[in-house]
Amino acid sequence: MAKRSNNTNQISLFPETVYEYHILLSPSDAIKEEVDALKQTLHELVGIADRDRKSIAHITLLKTEGYESMDMKALIKNAVAGEKKFTVKLNGHNHFDHGAERTFYLQVEDPEPIATLVDLIKNPGKKRQPKIVNRQTSIIDKPVKPKPKKPSMVPHVTIARNIAATDFERIEDFTPFDYEAEWLCDRITIRRRVAGTDKHFSPAGEVKLA
Repeated sequence: MAKRSNNTNQISLFPETVYEYHILLSPSDAIKEEVDALKQTLHELVGIADRDRKSIAHITLLKTEGYESMDMKALIKNAVAGEKKFTVKLNGHNHFDHGAERTFYLQVEDPEPIATLVDLIKNPGKKRQPKIVNRQTSIIDKPVKPKPKKPSMVPHVTIARNIAATDFERIEDFTPFDYEAEWLCDRITIRRRVAGTDKHFSPAGEVKLA
């Protein structure tokens, strides 16, 4: 069995495998089942691709590539160290426009905690900004609430992608998709597959939040 050479200048005859990593938040099993039912409802209305029907409900944080020797779990664990678990609330539906196609999804009520995780994972060396605590000492000294930051991404649970705009516009009643649910997000899930393939993603670890 060949061993890695200690000589870093030596070219390896066996190049490392590059993986595509999918870093995500996974909802409860009950929510996964309910989202599956929403997918089926949409399929009966306009027809959706098999990959969308079979895709398990999740919120994508990041997709990236890395060598097999990278300890992705350790990198993410260090990046989000100290981040506390939080409640994810799904509240209603929305869609993205992509020219002649639409992506239909469930909205996240408060995207900020999720956007924070994404920012930390993408920028692991970035210093966290301390939370400003306003202490009111008099009526005159009334604290001013800071304006909410615009999230760097729109976290969501996809129901279906690449729906033809003409099909999407045929839906007259969106009431079945007025969905509300919540779960306690206490971990980040990591999956991977060999880069450049269409194989299924395999589990590659979890990082628990504080």
